Amino acid sequence: MSPEIELEVYFLFHSFLMGILITVLYDVLRILRRIIPHNIVAVSAEDFLYWIVCSLLVFLMLIRENNGILRWFAVAGAALGMLLYKKTLGFLFVRFFTLLLQKILHLVGKLLKILVRPLHLVLSRLAWMRKRSRNRLKTRASGLKKKLTQGRKMLKMMVYKK
Repeated sequence: MSPEIELEVYFLFHSFLMGILITVLYDVLRILRRIIPHNIVAVSAEDFLYWIVCSLLVFLMLIRENNGILRWFAVAGAALGMLLYKKTLGFLFVRFFTLLLQKILHLVGKLLKILVRPLHLVLSRLAWMRKRSRNRLKTRASGLKKKLTQGRKMLKMMVYKK
């Protein structure tokens, strides 16, 4: 095979792989959107950044492989890579990793709950002790106020008697 044909075949193969990579990147976004709810603004921003990254990746591949010249068979190779990935592994990839990440997040949540429970118990006990000591202080303060009031009355009575 001539070297020019070999280069074209490699270029087609790299275009095919680029199509798979682009689709995998979008599937990663889909997984994140399934795990973390997004509003329309966040989805739009993610899609905008996704297309910027994809265009840069394709542009760099075109520069490196074919001196920046866009060839239609490269577009067809990328489309074929996208289609083949979507029809074979795409659904399984999204479903598997979504379930895996949801399970991991669920386990992390349970672990954090177990780790935070003793801290919660200590904090609630401290709050109870603070409330109890505040009530004791109020009781003692009101008792002291009564004694001071009685002492002042007694002092007035003694002063007025003389």
